[in-house]
Amino acid sequence: MWLFLVFTYWIAVALLGQIRYLGPATSTVLLPAFSVSFMVMCAVLDRGGLLHPALLFAGFRSGLSTLIALGVLSLVSIVVVLGVASLADSGALMTLILSGQQPPIEALQDGSVLSAMLVATLAATPVAMAFWFAPVLAAWNRIGAAQSLFYSFFAVLRNWRAFFVYGAVLALAGVVFLVAVTVAAFLMQGKVQVLHSLALILTLLSLPTVFASFYASYRDIFPENAVPAEPPSNRENP
Repeated sequence: MWLFLVFTYWIAVALLGQIRYLGPATSTVLLPAFSVSFMVMCAVLDRGGLLHPALLFAGFRSGLSTLIALGVLSLVSIVVVLGVASLADSGALMTLILSGQQPPIEALQDGSVLSAMLVATLAATPVAMAFWFAPVLAAWNRIGAAQSLFYSFFAVLRNWRAFFVYGAVLALAGVVFLVAVTVAAFLMQGKVQVLHSLALILTLLSLPTVFASFYASYRDIFPENAVPAEPPSNRENP
């Protein structure tokens, strides 16, 4: 059921992504609510409960207005980060992300796109720190968007060593993923469907683990309020 719910969410985001501009914007705005849904699922499993499909929308039942506000702020932050990065490559990276249009050859050859990616990474780091725990803090602790962003940022900052190791492990896993797909592409020349199936299987194996790791980090850093006495979205299930 955990795999099914993650896969359902992944498919929904992919379908939304087919709607130019509006789709990705909508999925970004709704991301905080869905992230709370997965936190609720983890809390239910942590208590020995059973998952069911309705939990995919559990995050929409508690503090939805604050979560939508966080989603809007996240969308604005992404645009600002891309705007800052565009100073390094005249907007080539922004065009690639927003419209899928390939950057000019000149931008790739002179390294400006790479520079823009580095700038974007640096600019996005404090944003990611602020939004890491903000949704679940807003939903489970009933605090406002600004306060949740503040607490999240300094919680990550105070535990930067652990998050550095966490990020390094994720980066290493990403490299292994790319190497596996590249090797498979080399060995299966002309077998596109097999390659797509392999990529899908690897994605389905990695995403659930990554989603669960968000809950694990919350439990470690906020042990005093790790899980409400009764998860807000699971009150109907005693």
